Amino acid sequence: MKRQHHISLLNVLNRVTTRLRSVHSDERGTISILTVFCALMFTMLLILLINVARQLDDKIKMQNAADAAAYSGGVVLARGMNAIAFTNHLEADVFAVTAFLREARDRNAERQVPQILQAWTEMAPSFTIASRYPGSPFDRMAPLASAIPGKVPLEQTFVTSWSEMAAGAAAYALPVFEYILGTPETMDPTAGDHLIPNFQRAILATIPTLARDVTNEIALRHGIRQEDLDSVPAQLRDSPGTLSGSRGPQFGVLWRTTALPVGVTDEFSPMVRTLPVVDPDPYQADYYGVPDGATYLDEARRIRSRIAHDNLRRWIRDRDPTRGLDFADEEARMSQFARLFWTAACAQLEQLLTEEYPNTNVPMMIRHLADAWSNENIDQGFSFVGVVYRRHVEPTGPRMYLNPLNEATDAQTFAEIRLFIPRPRYLCCPWIAPSYGEDGQSGDIVGWYARRDNWSQRWDTFNQNWMVKLVPANSQAIPLILQSPPGGDLNGFRHPDLGLMEMRDLNAINTH
Repeated sequence: MKRQHHISLLNVLNRVTTRLRSVHSDERGTISILTVFCALMFTMLLILLINVARQLDDKIKMQNAADAAAYSGGVVLARGMNAIAFTNHLEADVFAVTAFLREARDRNAERQVPQILQAWTEMAPSFTIASRYPGSPFDRMAPLASAIPGKVPLEQTFVTSWSEMAAGAAAYALPVFEYILGTPETMDPTAGDHLIPNFQRAILATIPTLARDVTNEIALRHGIRQEDLDSVPAQLRDSPGTLSGSRGPQFGVLWRTTALPVGVTDEFSPMVRTLPVVDPDPYQADYYGVPDGATYLDEARRIRSRIAHDNLRRWIRDRDPTRGLDFADEEARMSQFARLFWTAACAQLEQLLTEEYPNTNVPMMIRHLADAWSNENIDQGFSFVGVVYRRHVEPTGPRMYLNPLNEATDAQTFAEIRLFIPRPRYLCCPWIAPSYGEDGQSGDIVGWYARRDNWSQRWDTFNQNWMVKLVPANSQAIPLILQSPPGGDLNGFRHPDLGLMEMRDLNAINTH
């Protein structure tokens, strides 16, 4: 029995030895071994490709978020500038309407009409002299002798009726407009009950906060699915780590080119507030917060007077008989009532502008940080940078591939916007070079064929065409902005340390 067991063991050993001696020449199973190594290599390449694709996709999505967030925040700022411009015009129009209604209430022009019409009545017989000399150049004026006495009572009736109607409207509407203007400066210069300037100051204080919130909201919506966004309470949206797992939500911050976030600066200081607007009222802090407050005030008063007189002229020249007197120059020209009313209303307006409200209820003015429209002034006052922040996307196979940028910093993308006034667009035939007046209309028949949109090109607080556009991100402040802490709930964000890097150095590695 033991002998048989020994022989079997020897046979096994012999077969193993023979098999080992033939391994080097046996090619069976070679493909299987190569397949294992190839599968491992291609798996590593696939994971590498997935990581590159995810990083690129995340970069594109974050850049789209930065563009959209910066543009949306800029739209809010542009609307704030347009609101200031609209209320500046509204303020001047309130002065014009108040002067119009005060003259309608006082009826100064009406008192002069009887004397004028009486003079026409007394002069009417003199036209009969022309009938004594048939064929003379003045023969055609003879019918006036009988026409004037019949026209005088009609014009007097018109003047009286229109004045009574206007006086009734003034009794109803004038208190409203005087309430809007508030307490006259001669009574109490610091009353603070001037509604339109108070509304404008509220705009200056709230628009930057609204722009900040809109920028963050748009960035957030670009970084999460709608169903996840709807499931999270609004008060938790600003807390990092609330959404999208370990990456947290995507945040956006709108920066000024002075490296100050929009909405967190001192919006009551005219030199650092977000909207480039100055309140020239000498009883407000802005007047003393700028180096040339008196210059702003003089310019504001001059423009206010010009626009108010222009609006008053439009009110008086309105062809609607329930509002204006343009038709009076055609139907009641003898009384000169329209011109008398214009003169008396202008006197009322001058009293409002120079005596009752010389320094209050003045329009907001554009801020000049440097030479009016130098690059420095436009860069600091009208350019903004939107930055989107988020943690880096987690790599696939983290033990095999590491993102070296994730070790010290988090991800961020940026975009630059600018507030601007667009140039008038050609409506027809831009190859013709017409001459244009101050109103933007063509001055000759040739130029009529090359007409343009009739809007102002002035960058001021009376232009209601403020818009926003994305521009190449080349502000010299961008390196400083990118390495500045965004503040708020983003204090834990790891921003890069770019040292003394300038914009030209950043452009060398930036793919924006």
